[in-house]
Amino acid sequence: MTINLITLETVKDNLGLSSNEYDTKITNMIPIVSNDVRRILNCQYDTVIPAEIDNGSSIMRVGYEIDLGCVLHHPDLPDDTYTVSYDWENAEYTLSDVASADIDYINPTISIGQQAAISKMIYYKISKKTTSDVNRKNIQAESIGTVSYTYAPNEINSQWNYPQALIDDLGVPFAEVG
Repeated sequence: MTINLITLETVKDNLGLSSNEYDTKITNMIPIVSNDVRRILNCQYDTVIPAEIDNGSSIMRVGYEIDLGCVLHHPDLPDDTYTVSYDWENAEYTLSDVASADIDYINPTISIGQQAAISKMIYYKISKKTTSDVNRKNIQAESIGTVSYTYAPNEINSQWNYPQALIDDLGVPFAEVG
């Protein structure tokens, strides 16, 4: 299992950042926001399932149903590899990238559709974590490089301290069973 649900490169792509100016701030915030996403969605993303992917292949055989667009983690898969399609006749998924070794398990995590919201959550946290903002309340607008977002104080979820629109973009939390 990996602690980070998103990579620096994906965050920068989603936010339209090309310079390295904010890399340290983003990198430091990724595990914090990843943990927040796990709590908000009530899912640890720690499930490991048997799978078969041959070295140099983008075809995965697995005995479980996995959503299309699901980001998969394994040390021998490139970061942000996700399921692209499913072939019902052969019971095989096609992945967005190829394995660098034979693989016998995978760790399914977030959907690629959640990456934009997570990137904006990281941006939101970074914009509030500067020494000059210690005494500021009700921040309504911030910018990092070319990225700028505005949130009214009543748009911030008081339980999670993120804009409600971003929490909504993550999807519905998993229900607790038992």
